[in-house]
Amino acid sequence: MVLPAQAEETRVALVIGNSAYTNSPLRNPVYDAQDVARKLRGLGFDVVERTNMTTKQIGSTLAQFRSKLTPGAVAVVFYAGHGVQIKGENYLPAVDADINTEEEVPNQSLSIRQVMDVLETAKTSLNLVFLDACRNNPYARSFRSGDRGLARVSAPSGTLISYATRPGSVAADGKGKNGLYTSKLLLQLDSHEQIEQSLKHVIVEVKKESDGKQEPWMEGSIEGDFCFAGCVENSHVIATPAAPLVKTEAQIEDEFWEAIKNSAELANFEEYLRAYPRGRYLKLAKLKIAQIKKNPTHIASENTTALIAPTPRITASIQEPDMIAIPAGSFTMGCKESWGSNCGTDEKPPHVVNVNAFQLGQYEVTQALWQAVMGSNPSGFANCGETCPVERVSWEDIQAFIQRINALTGKRYRLPSEAEWEYACRAGAEVMYCGGNKVDLVAWHEKNSDAKTHSVGAKQANAFGLYDMSGNVWEWVQDCNGSYQDAPTNGAARSGCDASSRRMLRGGSWYYEAKFARAAFRVSNSATIRDKGIGFRLAITLP
Repeated sequence: MVLPAQAEETRVALVIGNSAYTNSPLRNPVYDAQDVARKLRGLGFDVVERTNMTTKQIGSTLAQFRSKLTPGAVAVVFYAGHGVQIKGENYLPAVDADINTEEEVPNQSLSIRQVMDVLETAKTSLNLVFLDACRNNPYARSFRSGDRGLARVSAPSGTLISYATRPGSVAADGKGKNGLYTSKLLLQLDSHEQIEQSLKHVIVEVKKESDGKQEPWMEGSIEGDFCFAGCVENSHVIATPAAPLVKTEAQIEDEFWEAIKNSAELANFEEYLRAYPRGRYLKLAKLKIAQIKKNPTHIASENTTALIAPTPRITASIQEPDMIAIPAGSFTMGCKESWGSNCGTDEKPPHVVNVNAFQLGQYEVTQALWQAVMGSNPSGFANCGETCPVERVSWEDIQAFIQRINALTGKRYRLPSEAEWEYACRAGAEVMYCGGNKVDLVAWHEKNSDAKTHSVGAKQANAFGLYDMSGNVWEWVQDCNGSYQDAPTNGAARSGCDASSRRMLRGGSWYYEAKFARAAFRVSNSATIRDKGIGFRLAITLP
């Protein structure tokens, strides 16, 4: 007998399979990922699936996975493809990675540490990580170190990690559809046995079939028991019913439409259009809006259903900005000459700053959002469109905007501090620009912008999934001007400002040289200045 499932359990999985590498393609990983994703969906997991993930997709993939996790959730991470270790850190390269030196790996790969940070911040109750990424390193000839396979991982509590082979060893690609390790893992995903026992079966079967040449490895610990297909009656773990526990986006949209389709309330259909701008009921929703506007005195019939929107993001006709959860951490703020850039005097000395977890806008605030909140559009490039960043807004204008959007939404939006901005920009790496060392991939600047702003999100995101941190428009931060000699080390904005204080700007813009888009570059200006190259993004303090 299988135990009944607990209704509150949430199961989320990130499944990645990379095969189509420019350098050293692999046969199995895409099939591995597809088969694992299919199994997990049948076991009630909400799956974020990526095959042949590119560098540009890394940030958005992590962000999508992070958005689905909730405190207490069960999380699974599966990866098949090439993996490399550098100085004890494990990296999973994107298929379009152009790696010639070790220094280029972090900017073109998903790091295991990033994944672990996401899991730790989400406060999941159980994490299962499967890494079929121990094949030979295709970039090894250009590396100084000779490390083979993957390194051991420092994981948050409640995490169990299963490697295709021992840390420091390598495994061959499979001869059939699936890799050897994944083929044995797939057989265990239907098991009613506890996860530790299931993984022992994987170890035994892989060793047997490889004549002892490949030995999977397991490390970490979890509290209690877990069985993918439900534990036996005497176990203390949650089991899974046959039907998925997590609704798909399509199911949620269908329920939303069913709840409003007979309604005579204009707001219900406007809400649908904002939540699903490319939805399957788009034409019907527009038709209903036209009918209601034509006959505004119409009274709803007995069949009219009031809208109860599922986890709405839209409040008071304001489409709130997409926010990314930035994990707490420490980083070196400022400029090191060893990073290969000409440091400005106000970028030194480099100093360690501890930053609390917070949320930051995935994009710069757009003209559409400013128009919705303030009722006007001050932008010099208003013809660029609603998805372009708002500009020609002063620091003081933004304070008024923040007061109004907070009143409309009940949130507590604010500007990020300068330390928070640079921490989010760097996203755990010592990079020249926000997202890498190749400026044209991440930033609009003087040489590539065609003398104008561009829609947000058109360039490559950084590792946190943030777009346009370098280039497009300068971004106001909360701090007033000051040197790093007495800068706060707790991530807070510089205090002691008054009405005459100049305020800090970060990130460069479309009309400045690329060097101004550097992660460390900083400049100040009057709080009242309005310029076609200055905008901002929003932050929220987390409890």
